Amino acid sequence: MKAVDLNHNAFSEHHLKAYEKRAPDFSGRFIRWFLEHIYRLEEIDADDACVDAKHDKGVDAIYVDDVSEVVFIVQAKTKTKDGAEFGDTDLKEFFGTLQQFDSKEKIAEVLAETKNEKLKQTILRTGLAAKVDAYDVRGIFISNARANDDAKAILTKLSNIELYDADAIARDYVDLNVDGGIKDVYYFDVSDTDVIEYDAGGAAARIFLAPALNLLKMDGIIDGRLFEQNVRFALGNTKVNKGLRASIKDKGEHKNFPLYHNGINVLCRKITSETEERIEVEDYVVVNGAQSLTSLMAEKSKITEDLKILVKLIETKGNTPLSQAITTNSNNQNAIKARDLKSNHKIQQRLQAEVAAVSEDSVAYEIKQGEANKGKSVLSNESAGLILLAMDLAQPWSCHQKYKVMDELHSQIFGRPDVTGARIFGYWEIFKTIESALEAIDNKQFAYYNLTKYFLAYAVVSLLRTDSVGVAMLQNMEKIIASKKMNELLEIIESLAKSLALDLNAEVVGDEGEAFDYKNELKSPTWCKKLSAKLVAQYSKDVMRKKADPIDVLCAELASAK
Repeated sequence: MKAVDLNHNAFSEHHLKAYEKRAPDFSGRFIRWFLEHIYRLEEIDADDACVDAKHDKGVDAIYVDDVSEVVFIVQAKTKTKDGAEFGDTDLKEFFGTLQQFDSKEKIAEVLAETKNEKLKQTILRTGLAAKVDAYDVRGIFISNARANDDAKAILTKLSNIELYDADAIARDYVDLNVDGGIKDVYYFDVSDTDVIEYDAGGAAARIFLAPALNLLKMDGIIDGRLFEQNVRFALGNTKVNKGLRASIKDKGEHKNFPLYHNGINVLCRKITSETEERIEVEDYVVVNGAQSLTSLMAEKSKITEDLKILVKLIETKGNTPLSQAITTNSNNQNAIKARDLKSNHKIQQRLQAEVAAVSEDSVAYEIKQGEANKGKSVLSNESAGLILLAMDLAQPWSCHQKYKVMDELHSQIFGRPDVTGARIFGYWEIFKTIESALEAIDNKQFAYYNLTKYFLAYAVVSLLRTDSVGVAMLQNMEKIIASKKMNELLEIIESLAKSLALDLNAEVVGDEGEAFDYKNELKSPTWCKKLSAKLVAQYSKDVMRKKADPIDVLCAELASAK
């Protein structure tokens, strides 16, 4: 299943194309790919972690996991030669690097000495100095080459370093386009539980409590085959695993186990039979629950019949898009629960119909994971919500918190009379045009940082709103689309976005020419408002100098389109 070729040219061609704008070289792209596909970070968290630059003290990324209370110090060594290997020298040097981050005092020395602004900013932004004494500090050495015998031997003496060489990465890589799991039959013991049945987007689903001893009879727990499409795997000896194992060891707590733990999600190709005693399935895989099952297996001798696990069983019936969607999102339970709950909301269903109508059925407004939208451009309601959050509600600094879009911010974003399918479709077209203007920003890592596009969209809309004619144009979206004048609107947006993007180049430097901490500043309402105001003021100066057209002149025709 894990047929990933880590050799330089093949890996660049098949896996790193999407990272070319976010990092200037193979090493930077490789680190981001690793953090997203092996450590399963969100795109913005992967970019936030990266500090790869000159004077980086031998560190390429720092990620602080406050849930597991672990600080991950990452170093990458990449090779351009196919089939390359590395020895113990690099690992010994990395061990020395880690000593610079093992106490509050040493981190203070790093801050005083390093000339790498990214490293300084990351240390300060994560509060690293205050955490290293309380958290575990773990070195992660990654490479697209293979470790030789010397490298493997030295690791036995360096307990605080985890190695991900080409073999280890290939082993842990999850290819969502390939089915994983166990190709066999299995039965769940439901003789002592109620079974809830429901239809989840066309797939049959069952929820029940299963005896832990029954679940441990599933194949593939020890060798990991059962979890081949699990997003997080077992994650080692983390705080979560320690808590699980503590609950298992205390037999008095076994009856309460379902109250403390989330349970497991199991996908199967087919439910073959059901009785009051058992549910039989064919071809199954656990996509959320590796930590629970591996911890249970490790403490199997202490498990009693009272210990039961909550199981969500989903029959996918060979629906690959649905299977992939569940696999990808099953570890983000709050976000997917909120989106699922809203999928049947009248607002979302109305918007779905309106987008289909206004786009002449060329765009699918996706409100459920796994919808069949072949041949159409797909806009998810979550993506639409982020666009509205930045452009309508003027909060680009909140767009990294996408889990809020379908949850606590849903009514604020979508539940307004002027949020129609035409507005969503029009704003999406505007947003894509604004994204294309990012190319005009000189600092490419800033330009293609996830929040920058939302900030630029916010700045463009802020500029339009300085004039009542610009406001009228934005409010006239349905008539602009109906009169087939969308291209004229996008030409105006393209001109304004490029103008503001060019002006950004003069603003995005820190004091005395130092690089500013955009990873922090783009999350600050004060900074975003201040910089947007500067860009708007600069455009006004250009209008006075006759270098740019006034907003009322640009937008007059479209504001009155019928």
